[in-house]
Amino acid sequence: MTMPNERTRALRWAGEFLVEARRCEGLPEELRRQIPIILRHYPSSLDIAHQARHGDDAPGIGGRWLGPEEEKR
Repeated sequence: MTMPNERTRALRWAGEFLVEARRCEGLPEELRRQIPIILRHYPSSLDIAHQARHGDDAPGIGGRWLGPEEEKR
Protein backbone atom coordinates (compact mmCIF):
# COMPACT_ATOMS: atom_id res chain seq x y z
CA MET A 1 0.00 0.00 0.00
CA THR A 2 1.36 3.37 -0.99
CA MET A 3 1.46 5.91 1.82
CA PRO A 4 0.45 9.57 1.29
CA ASN A 5 4.02 10.83 1.74
CA GLU A 6 5.22 8.32 -0.89
CA ARG A 7 2.60 9.60 -3.37
CA THR A 8 3.75 13.16 -2.71
CA ARG A 9 7.39 12.22 -3.36
CA ALA A 10 6.50 10.30 -6.55
CA LEU A 11 4.48 13.23 -7.88
CA ARG A 12 7.35 15.64 -7.17
CA TRP A 13 9.93 13.29 -8.73
CA ALA A 14 7.80 12.90 -11.86
CA GLY A 15 7.66 16.68 -12.28
CA GLU A 16 11.41 16.99 -11.75
CA PHE A 17 11.97 14.22 -14.31
CA LEU A 18 9.85 16.04 -16.89
CA VAL A 19 11.72 19.31 -16.32
CA GLU A 20 15.04 17.51 -16.75
CA ALA A 21 13.85 15.56 -19.80
CA ARG A 22 12.73 18.81 -21.44
CA ARG A 23 16.41 19.81 -21.65
CA CYS A 24 17.55 16.48 -23.10
CA GLU A 25 18.40 16.96 -26.75
CA GLY A 26 18.73 13.20 -27.31
CA LEU A 27 14.98 12.57 -27.00
CA PRO A 28 12.84 12.17 -30.11
CA GLU A 29 11.32 15.45 -31.27
CA GLU A 30 7.75 14.23 -30.65
CA LEU A 31 8.51 13.61 -26.97
CA ARG A 32 10.26 16.95 -26.65
CA ARG A 33 7.14 18.67 -28.03
CA GLN A 34 4.83 16.84 -25.60
CA ILE A 35 6.78 17.59 -22.41
CA PRO A 36 6.01 21.34 -22.25
CA ILE A 37 2.33 20.58 -22.91
CA ILE A 38 2.28 18.20 -19.94
CA LEU A 39 4.25 20.58 -17.72
CA ARG A 40 1.91 23.48 -18.51
CA HIS A 41 -0.72 21.90 -16.26
CA TYR A 42 1.52 19.92 -13.93
CA PRO A 43 1.60 21.17 -10.33
CA SER A 44 4.77 22.89 -9.18
CA SER A 45 6.78 21.49 -6.27
CA LEU A 46 5.32 24.29 -4.12
CA ASP A 47 1.77 23.39 -5.19
CA ILE A 48 2.40 19.73 -4.36
CA ALA A 49 3.89 20.56 -0.95
CA HIS A 50 0.99 22.90 -0.13
CA GLN A 51 -1.60 20.30 -1.10
CA ALA A 52 0.26 17.66 0.92
CA ARG A 53 0.16 19.85 4.03
CA HIS A 54 -3.25 21.46 3.69
CA GLY A 55 -5.26 19.29 1.30
CA ASP A 56 -8.56 17.70 2.13
CA ASP A 57 -9.18 14.00 2.57
CA ALA A 58 -9.71 12.18 -0.70
CA PRO A 59 -13.30 10.99 -1.04
CA GLY A 60 -13.71 7.26 -1.37
CA ILE A 61 -10.29 6.20 -0.08
CA GLY A 62 -10.80 7.02 3.57
CA GLY A 63 -7.91 9.35 4.12
CA ARG A 64 -5.44 11.79 2.68
CA TRP A 65 -4.19 11.13 -0.80
CA LEU A 66 -1.05 13.25 -0.36
CA GLY A 67 0.94 13.81 2.81
CA PRO A 68 3.99 15.83 3.77
CA GLU A 69 7.27 14.26 2.76
CA GLU A 70 9.42 13.14 5.66
CA GLU A 71 12.30 15.39 6.58
CA LYS A 72 15.71 14.21 5.38
CA ARG A 73 18.02 13.30 8.23
